[in-house]
This record gives sequence, structure tokens and C-alpha cells, in this order.
Amino acid sequence: MMISIESVKLHLRGMMACLVGSVLGGGLPALHAEGVRAVAPPAMYPATSWQGRNQAVMRIMRRLDSHVGLVSLHVGEVVQYGTLSLTLERCLQKPEGLPAQAAAQVKIEENQEAGSPTFEGWMFTNDPALGAYAGALYDVQVVSCDGDAVAPMVGPLPHPSVPSVATAGAPHVEADGEGKSSSPTAGQNVHQGDNGASGPVSLLPPTPAPAPQAGQGEGTQP
Repeated sequence: MMISIESVKLHLRGMMACLVGSVLGGGLPALHAEGVRAVAPPAMYPATSWQGRNQAVMRIMRRLDSHVGLVSLHVGEVVQYGTLSLTLERCLQKPEGLPAQAAAQVKIEENQEAGSPTFEGWMFTNDPALGAYAGALYDVQVVSCDGDAVAPMVGPLPHPSVPSVATAGAPHVEADGEGKSSSPTAGQNVHQGDNGASGPVSLLPPTPAPAPQAGQGEGTQP
């Protein structure tokens, strides 16, 4: 079945007329009542905040057979793992709402003469190569912090304020529900007369007045 271009144009015009009528008749009051609402940003800690924990989880790999084990360390306690002696001094992590990141200050010693020097410093999860321990028999990395919260404390989350948004008023619609709008429609201009009253003015040329018939004008003689 062939569809002409003219029929498509007529169909589109009808859809546009229905859409304009629905907006002027009932859509604008809902939009005007709803308006634009501002939403407060999510509560987040500053990027420089760190939360102290009293435990740390370490990953230890044995070079001889590539065996990997996880060891939990408590602050101030000495833990033996094979020939290693590990002591956790501090563990810090980023609080909730920030990208996961942890840093542990540890002391690592080997209990045999393997030629590995004593390590004492910071290890970081987001940069394992910085401060990593690579001994003759073991490799040690920090995985995360664990346990109870200790100093430094991050405190409560800040309360973000709702930003102010300038509202734009919608065109006024009559309350009788008949879809009458005070805005000029297509084909109309708002004209203000001498008495200050405003109203629609037609764009069509004025229609000439009919000529007076004989005997009806004021200037005619009997």
C-alpha cells in the first residue's frame, strides 16, 4: 500500500496539534506545580581523611614454591611467619565514600643470615612497588586494614547543603480547566489600545467598510 507524502504531512500536523492542545490544556499546571527541585550532593569525607585501624592484613609469598599466605597483624604484636618476624606499628585506610586505599607501617626482619636487610617503613595498597618488601625468601605486601577504629578518627560525615536553584515561572493557565492560556497563540499578537486594554489583533488586512446607500448617510439631502 502506497502512502503519499501529503497524507504523512497531514498526520504529523494532527499529532502536533494534539500535543500543543494537551500542553496548553493540562500539561502546564503540572509542570508549573512540580518545578525544579535542587538535590544535595552526597555526603563524603575530604580526600585527605584517613581512618586508623588496629589490625592489618598482609600477603606473604614464599619465593621457593610461590606459596601465598595471608597474615593478620595487630598493632604492637610480633608475628612469626616462617623465618620472618613482622611487627605492625600503624595501619591507616580511607573512610567510606572514598576510593579504597590502605597504608601500613611495619617492621620486617628475617631470622637467618639470608642477606636481606631489615625493612621498616610504609606499604601502600594502591602502589605496591612503593615500600614493598622483596627479601631473599619472601615478598610481603599490605592488603587492607582491619579491626577497631583508632586514632586518627574521621568523625561524623559532613552535612552538605542543598544548592539554591532559580525557578522559572510557567505560562499562566486559567483555573476553569478549559485550556485557556493568557499567552498569545499562533496567528495572534498582543496589542495594547489607547485605554490600556490588551487583546489579540488579527494579522489579516482590514476589511473595507461598505459604501453608504443613498438616503442613509448623514451627508445626503432629502
